[in-house]
Amino acid sequence: MREAPKPLHVVQPGGASFEIRGNEIRWQKWRFRYALHPREGLVLYTVGYEDGGKVRSVLYRGSLSEMVVPYGDPSEGWFFRNAFDEGEAMVGSLALPLVERTDVPENATLLGAVRSSESGSAFEAKNVVGLYERDGGVLWKHVDYMTGYNESRRGRQLVLGYFANVGNYEYGFNWVFHQDGTLELEALLTGVMSTKGVQPINPEHGNHNGKTFGHMVANGVEAVHHQHFFNFRLDLDVDGTANTVVEQNTETLPPGKTNPHNNAFVMKDVPLKTELTAQRQLNLATHRRWSVINPNNRNSIGQPTGYLLATAENSVPLAAINSSVRRRAGFVNSHLWVTPQTADELYAAGLYVNQSSWQNKGGEGLPAWTKRNRPLENKDVVVWYTFGVTHIPRPEDWPVMPVHKAGFKLMPVGFFTQNPALDVPK
Repeated sequence: MREAPKPLHVVQPGGASFEIRGNEIRWQKWRFRYALHPREGLVLYTVGYEDGGKVRSVLYRGSLSEMVVPYGDPSEGWFFRNAFDEGEAMVGSLALPLVERTDVPENATLLGAVRSSESGSAFEAKNVVGLYERDGGVLWKHVDYMTGYNESRRGRQLVLGYFANVGNYEYGFNWVFHQDGTLELEALLTGVMSTKGVQPINPEHGNHNGKTFGHMVANGVEAVHHQHFFNFRLDLDVDGTANTVVEQNTETLPPGKTNPHNNAFVMKDVPLKTELTAQRQLNLATHRRWSVINPNNRNSIGQPTGYLLATAENSVPLAAINSSVRRRAGFVNSHLWVTPQTADELYAAGLYVNQSSWQNKGGEGLPAWTKRNRPLENKDVVVWYTFGVTHIPRPEDWPVMPVHKAGFKLMPVGFFTQNPALDVPK
């Protein structure tokens, strides 16, 4: 073992800044409830932000709706390995007891959850949810270049998270609350990759993988190429339930009178009016993004209040559209889906994923529901966001993979009249 670094302690002499009232948590200006669901894992409820003396609604319910891990090896022992870690494995029921100082920092409050055994009896799973504050880096800063006077603030974040063990992999999921009104989801991927034995090589002659379906991570050990896809169901209620999802594309103007210096670009808003038109893909060329707005509620400069889905790392599925996994996990076909809120539409791949076997036609969940092409404008809408990680293994991922982070943010856009973190004291 290497020499350990000097101790680093998180000390809160006055105690934690959050308040727990049953399943409701209050921190800074955030108010929300949570539950550890046996299938979905950590679910957020009734998320709101206090502004002007009242709590304004942001998110009614936010949850992981499905996750799938397709492998890219067509051999008999591998082609069927497409684990639905939620619909088949019940990722929430696999929550692990958290270890202080490693899984969570020393200032974490560990919470339990009531669960049901397979025989139907209730029991308490202890220390499976962690709640803690952490340093958020520089929150904002400005130095007056004329006088040298500095104003800056150090940010704080509140984290609510858990870890689950699904076979060889471990997944962590953190809901992170920021002081500027941003809500973030962190997915943490770690654990042990699925491997197979291959012919050892002579290191002096080099390691030529060629057209194999994995990469050698140790001599005679090959980790198979695979992808991780997550779909999150976000029932946003931005200042109420009458919301509209707007797609925003930024485009360069053609040369001419409106662009005489060839430097002009504009952003165009297009409302997503029906379920079929709301099946959308990311587009780096137009900096595509999506906002959920309340067209009935305006800020002080006349803009509709809204929240932006800020995307991060993502992938497209590499399995063919007619493959068994794509038929069963049709939600991976689009990065964005939008539906009207419906109580029994909770899981992106359908309710009974384990009955949607690879021999069957598939198409359950989002592909089936959205065929009705229901109207979406000024409705209680649900945004379904799919993000993926394409894992091409490397030796540094073996024998235990360093944590790989992915996720997204929900950021206020016009929801506030100015930077809501200006009132954070030094």
